[in-house]
Amino acid sequence: MIKNFNVKRIIQGRLYKGDEIISRLSSFLKDNSITSGIITGIGAVSFAKIGYYNQTEQKYIAREFNEAMEILSLKGNISIKDNEPFMHLHIVLSKDDFTCIGGHLSEAKIFAFEFEIIEFEGISFERGFDSDTGLFLWKD
Repeated sequence: MIKNFNVKRIIQGRLYKGDEIISRLSSFLKDNSITSGIITGIGAVSFAKIGYYNQTEQKYIAREFNEAMEILSLKGNISIKDNEPFMHLHIVLSKDDFTCIGGHLSEAKIFAFEFEIIEFEGISFERGFDSDTGLFLWKD
């Protein structure tokens, strides 16, 4: 399954210290009717909750990190789930000992954050439940 898109616009912005990344970006997408595209970002967090998907048990194992970390990379896509804009985000974080952790981002409190949204023209992918994986994936 492949779709071709053209770029509608590129948006750059920042979030502020204390903002929660998922809720702020989700509100921005909804307020600006963005339903298809790519999100990237860099910066730092003071707290993060990330997950690893256990394929055997078909569930996320979440872990919280209540410490200062650098965002080395945040990357994700924008599609539609339940008739709303939906972000699927992954993140790589660096700790003060220069080790890295990463996974599916479910929550993060911002220290500093700069982002890009590349919005696509056209009809977005829509997510639906996939019984083989237990995930909400793009539907055909």
